[in-house]
Amino acid sequence: MARTRVSVEDLLLRHRAIDEEHLRAAKEHQKKVGGELGRVLVELGYVSEELLLRAQAHQLGIPLVNLVTSPPPRALALALTEALCRRFGVVPVSGNLESKLLRVATSSPASIERLTMLSEASGFRIEPAAATSDSIEKAIRAVFAGASEFDDPEHPEVQPEPDELGELRDRVARLERMLSNNTQVAALTARIERLEQIAESDHNALNVLGQILLDLGLLTREDLKKRLGRT
Repeated sequence: MARTRVSVEDLLLRHRAIDEEHLRAAKEHQKKVGGELGRVLVELGYVSEELLLRAQAHQLGIPLVNLVTSPPPRALALALTEALCRRFGVVPVSGNLESKLLRVATSSPASIERLTMLSEASGFRIEPAAATSDSIEKAIRAVFAGASEFDDPEHPEVQPEPDELGELRDRVARLERMLSNNTQVAALTARIERLEQIAESDHNALNVLGQILLDLGLLTREDLKKRLGRT
């Protein structure tokens, strides 16, 4: 005897994700707007999309995939084409191109009609896996743009610096290291002060010598001014 498949709403009730009042309200709303009962529960805010998909994956016996940790293979996505991925809201997660078999992540794994339409449009045999609609949309953008949508925005890729900028940074770093060495700075300061003292001493000695030459009459004051002006 075949086992009767438990409905998604019964699974949610069993795990106390919803109560009878939620279920009654969802069914009343479904009569007005139509659609799957599980999706109505999500729209009314009674369950999250991920919780609904977990229940559907359990009911159908299919995997619930995480497209962040297991991104879709690019070769399979290109084989299915971007147009079909966007049209049906799916992205391949595994498969075999030679045997024309693809397992696709979808946020509507219970929709046999859509999966059949996808199979006819693509020429592949299609098996479903469950994933949230937001993660599928990001995966489609990533795989067809050739760039990861799941990169950490707080740690962007570091671009290489131009050679001149890198060399300038090295020079600044060397200068900072030299200035941080107190011994070298002190020695350099002492040498500068010594040179200043020698220069001042030589100037005073030159003035005394000039005065002696003036007293001896060997040099006029104008000649002395000219010579001091050249020193």
